[in-house]
Amino acid sequence: MDRAILTLRAIPHTVRLSRKGKEYGRGPRGEQIARNMIRLGAIQLDVPFYQAPLSGYSEGPMRVLARRYGCPLTFTGVMLDKIALHPRAIRNVRFRPGKDEHPVGVQLLGEEPATMAAAAAAFEKIGYDMVDLNFACPAPKVLRRMRGGYHLNQPNVIVETVQRTREAVNCPLSMKIRIGFDDGPDSREKFHRLCEQVAAVGIDLLTIHGRTVRDRYRGKANWDVIAGVKRAHPQLRVFGSGDLMTAEIVAERISGSGVCGAAIARGAIGNPWIFAEARELLAGRCKPAEPGLSEIGTVMLEHFEMVRRERPDSKAIPFFRKFICGYCRRHPQRKRAQIQILAAKTTQQLADAIREWFGT
Repeated sequence: MDRAILTLRAIPHTVRLSRKGKEYGRGPRGEQIARNMIRLGAIQLDVPFYQAPLSGYSEGPMRVLARRYGCPLTFTGVMLDKIALHPRAIRNVRFRPGKDEHPVGVQLLGEEPATMAAAAAAFEKIGYDMVDLNFACPAPKVLRRMRGGYHLNQPNVIVETVQRTREAVNCPLSMKIRIGFDDGPDSREKFHRLCEQVAAVGIDLLTIHGRTVRDRYRGKANWDVIAGVKRAHPQLRVFGSGDLMTAEIVAERISGSGVCGAAIARGAIGNPWIFAEARELLAGRCKPAEPGLSEIGTVMLEHFEMVRRERPDSKAIPFFRKFICGYCRRHPQRKRAQIQILAAKTTQQLADAIREWFGT
């Protein structure tokens, strides 16, 4: 299969106005964003965003493409803490960082503070540069096992996990939460108490998704609550998450909310260009020209080929289908293109369909 290494296009240093007339990256806040370097321990981000952990998506191929298009930090999909405690499992190439993708972080999901801390140490030992603790996942099967977002019902367990993990690793430590388990007053009170406790304990990065666990992905993310945490605890490095589907939204949220940065998740699926676009907008420069169909097709083929290196074709094709809708979003005949590409059942059919619709 044809593959090509792509480089970022030269971008003119002019200001791009949004539809509402805003200038991203201009004014006191924008100039600060353009200048600031965010340091997370030994990791330095030259832009205030990263590629968020995405279960079932952010494996090596997605991370490689994110970095190529300007993302300064990437994360694995969520890893169950017990994986790290089984030597045979942790030797699987999909659980290990690539040689050329640093800095890269690992996100952990678990029940017990001691087990999560031990897993964090094990993942740091095999080469991960940062550990993120997941207390946000809203999946029903995760909640039934008292993991992820379930812990927002028990803030003291979260705080103990942070403390134990901080003692177990030397790398930067972050955590992800939501704005509560539900919309009830008890849940909100626990959320705000947790933020106070985390601010007192100290953590390198706190990422907050602007929905409750019960909301899952319904409705709109509440960035006002996220901004309120930063105002209440200015010493905390707070990143926001939720509904960051375009570079313009990323720039608006960072520029207008007062948070330190953003975790880009679903908006990056089949769309590594979002990082290059957000980078330019936040620097006050022109958004890059839309990638041409040929470039998109070439990246799709390369992405699929990287997936094939880690899986047999019988599993690689179903896995890659999850990215096709994202890649087709920029196609002028989006629905027709994605229907035909999704229908492919063999490697050759998939490659032929991509070349037909994207002219590679």
